Amino acid sequence: MRIDPPKITLATILMVTGWLLTLAQTQADGTANVELSTIQVEARDEAEGRAIPIEQIQRGLATDMADVFRTEPSVRIGGGARNAQRIYLRGIESSNLNISIDGARQGRALHQHRGGIGGIDPDLLKQVEVITGPSADRGPGALGGAIRFETVDAQDLLDPERAVGATLKAGYASADSSELGSISAYGKGGDYLGLLAHISAVNREDYRIGGGGEVPNSAGQDRDYFLKATLLDLAGHSLRLSAERNTNAGLYLYGSTGSDMGYAPEGSVPEYQISSRDTFTLEHRYRPGNALIDWRINLYSNDNTLENQDRNSEVASEEVGGSLRNVARFALGSTDHRLTLGLDYFNETGVSRLADGSDRDNDSSNLGLFLQERLSWNWLSLSLGARYDDYSADYGPKTLEGDRISPNVSAEIRFAEGWSAFAGYGEAVRGSSLIPIGWLSSIDASANFNDGKSFDAEESLQRETGLRYQTDGLFLPEATFDTELTLFDTRLRNTIERVGGGRTIPFKLISNPEMLRSRGFEVRATWGWRALETRLAYSSFETTDSDGNPVGIIRRKAAGSGDQLVWDTRWSPREDITLGYTLTAVAGLNDVPTGQEERPGYVLHDIQAEWQPSTLRNLSLSLAVHNLFDRRYADQASIASSTTGVVDEPGRDVRLAVSYRF
Repeated sequence: MRIDPPKITLATILMVTGWLLTLAQTQADGTANVELSTIQVEARDEAEGRAIPIEQIQRGLATDMADVFRTEPSVRIGGGARNAQRIYLRGIESSNLNISIDGARQGRALHQHRGGIGGIDPDLLKQVEVITGPSADRGPGALGGAIRFETVDAQDLLDPERAVGATLKAGYASADSSELGSISAYGKGGDYLGLLAHISAVNREDYRIGGGGEVPNSAGQDRDYFLKATLLDLAGHSLRLSAERNTNAGLYLYGSTGSDMGYAPEGSVPEYQISSRDTFTLEHRYRPGNALIDWRINLYSNDNTLENQDRNSEVASEEVGGSLRNVARFALGSTDHRLTLGLDYFNETGVSRLADGSDRDNDSSNLGLFLQERLSWNWLSLSLGARYDDYSADYGPKTLEGDRISPNVSAEIRFAEGWSAFAGYGEAVRGSSLIPIGWLSSIDASANFNDGKSFDAEESLQRETGLRYQTDGLFLPEATFDTELTLFDTRLRNTIERVGGGRTIPFKLISNPEMLRSRGFEVRATWGWRALETRLAYSSFETTDSDGNPVGIIRRKAAGSGDQLVWDTRWSPREDITLGYTLTAVAGLNDVPTGQEERPGYVLHDIQAEWQPSTLRNLSLSLAVHNLFDRRYADQASIASSTTGVVDEPGRDVRLAVSYRF
């Protein structure tokens, strides 16, 4: 039986909006204004990454992961439609990254022809961190880096002098005629306890591309249900518990052309599919005031499911895991030290539930021990570390087992006023592969296992080097400026993959000794003065094989892309108004494998505006226009079909939102 999520209509949104305006005016007439609180991000002593400003995400009225990373050129989102989107970090696909939400590791791809991006309501995000530099404490299987999502606490949302609060939000986007709504309620008990409950919904139709026309089978519904309890800073203890269910449902093609590559062929029949993520997390942190003790424990359960109701089949990833680490701070002579010691563990069961009622399971697990020493002395910062990974992974009747130590080293030298140079090298290993769970279920004794040779675990080698510069007073008094140039080289080896046809054709599993390489550079600069801030980021990389030939796009491995520049500016001419502009310029991708088409470049313009009336400070009215000039374009990380081309991205998208805080 097909079960559709409840639909939030535009009429409902308009009704709620009118009610909010009435209530807002009433409150403005009878109460004092309440300033919105600023979300504070806790300082970290873990693997150091680059945070994507939450302000940028909120200003663009983000609704999915493609919106979250819109201003981050090192991250590309290919796929077009919501169900087909995939993340690429410096050209390396997310199957080769460590991606976590509140410490819960997100698992392997479920289905060959589905994107690997799990959903989350961007309004829940407190921090998004992209970690590219080598370190031992960025988690298991981080072959190409890590991405960490952290959700807000009730204390982040509450105004300082209030014990309870709520936020209602409604919005609309024109490109896919999507209607969205959410409600959050939060409160605190005493000085330490906080509770947050959040529900959000998005209903979208097939989206319109630039210049006209629609992408079939791109409509769907997103739902997010979130509950979080926090006990913060009680005698040095902080405790966070959260539960979340995120779902996406719609009529999508299940395989091949039209699902995650190219437009749907004429006469193709979509099938009703529901993908869901159920995540439970617990975090305990203890900082008693002793510099040698700052320990954190994370435990989680993370289940991802893809259900095809028309076929009565299901593919799922069921994972439990956690980590424990302590950061000890101490001084030896004139040197300051931060010593991180810890362990992490996960066990993932991939389950394929077939129409005949049978289940096929494959397990993988990893126990990691890690040590990372970060030393500071005068003009030098030095980081040394190592991970020990003990891994096991099932491939049908065979199991890959082993262990390995992966070292890393990096240093930064401050050689002049405001100037520093840095360099780093690191290794990583993984026993579980990039093979989707749906394909793992079809592996049996008839498969060719690497021509009888043993498997080697997947591994990566990463190098980074660059320059940083920071100064004040550039061009104007009180102005701040920082810039960074980074050169990188990431190499993946021994990728475990499946070669051959569908379920009825004999196939081969290989531990591919050939190397996949992503190398390039990034330039970033930020200049701020009073209420004006402008950011410029430029990314250039190439993905090649062992012989230096371009690899194009390979599912779950890598994607090439032309150089990309993002220029984002935010200006608040008055306290109650924020304006923004984003320019995205992508060069053409001309270096492609033989037989693949070159990809054209494109230039996009986005604008944003937010108004908080001075007499109604709890009310926010927001506008964002993506692809202002309705440019027709396709993301270069989207997989093309030889018969139907590549799916285009949305055209001009006018987004409106109204929110009210009680």
